[in-house]
Amino acid sequence: MNIRCFSGMGNSAAVATRLAEKLPEGFADVVYVCPVYSWGLPPIIVRHLENATDLTGRRVHLVVTCGDDTGNIDRQWQRLLRERGALAGSIYSVQMPNTYVNLPFMDVDSAAVANEKRARAAGRVDAIATRLASGIIETDIHRGALPGLKSSVIYPLFFADLPRIARKFHSTASCIGCGSCVRQCPNSNITLDSDHRPCWGNNCTYCLRCYHVCPTHSVAYGRRTSKKGQYLHPEYQSVIKNFKNF
Repeated sequence: MNIRCFSGMGNSAAVATRLAEKLPEGFADVVYVCPVYSWGLPPIIVRHLENATDLTGRRVHLVVTCGDDTGNIDRQWQRLLRERGALAGSIYSVQMPNTYVNLPFMDVDSAAVANEKRARAAGRVDAIATRLASGIIETDIHRGALPGLKSSVIYPLFFADLPRIARKFHSTASCIGCGSCVRQCPNSNITLDSDHRPCWGNNCTYCLRCYHVCPTHSVAYGRRTSKKGQYLHPEYQSVIKNFKNF
């Protein structure tokens, strides 16, 4: 089964794992599963699609996870598929616990809210698998308010200079030099200096995994993450291994 997944903290990997379990054996279409980043696709997915050579003539579906809404992510997705000569399939969104903490008004969900979202997501994923297996082509996403502004204006501004964004990551005095951020970075973008302090390179995909996996809560993004929470999917260690990141 051809399910391709990028996941930072395990939400998308958990959805992809359940889809793989629920879709019928021999399901021939390609399914991408990934989180929504600032009402668009993660930069790592965009780069992957721009260089993909095996999608021509194939039916390709998208399932995105989001804390709240998706904006017009479907338009960006469909444009990238057209450029690859692929056949646009269905597009679905699945609400999962929030993981974005780098804006003043955003934080992880409470444990109760996170549990509720994951419980609802299970039924949603099962329904998506049924619809995909039936061959229905549809767009079923939660766009939210002002989707055009979010996806057409905020998203490109947000990722206009990703290396500059990444330079705001640093470690605090509580860092113990354990290297968890180095080992867990999906882009191998973090190294330890001679003092065993993490250093971020220019190949960041802004997934925030380094922040959320730190056992001493020592990864910071400027001052924006001060007193913010951390989140990993409860099955992170097992589901993240099911899919190779791009």
